[in-house]
Amino acid sequence: MKLFLKLFLLTFVSFSLQSCLVNRCKRPQITGYIYDAETKQPIGNCTVGETLSLSNGYFSLKEKRYRQFTFFGFEAPTLSVNEPIQKEGYETESLRFMQPFGGGMKKGALHHADTIYIKKSILKTN
Repeated sequence: MKLFLKLFLLTFVSFSLQSCLVNRCKRPQITGYIYDAETKQPIGNCTVGETLSLSNGYFSLKEKRYRQFTFFGFEAPTLSVNEPIQKEGYETESLRFMQPFGGGMKKGALHHADTIYIKKSILKTN
């Protein structure tokens, strides 16, 4: 009987600890387009986070996830995304958004960013 009780407790504790290791969303997959603010033409080879936009301005950032040990009943943290948008000859912009309970998003989360317009930088001469 003691062996059965020990085995039951060991199994119960093992399952309890596994349920406390959760998979959180650090950044959903983000897709969108980058355009020139003046000409309204797409901008290719524009750096968005760790990726480059295509010739039609389209970009896609992969979803990022992490594992976190937490206690049962704790809420997911706020999801805050801030990805730089850079292109030589243009002002640096950022792709930003926040979701209050975004860290609890399921795997495969997707965020469609609107078309992002960036301005050409003004060269200063002395």
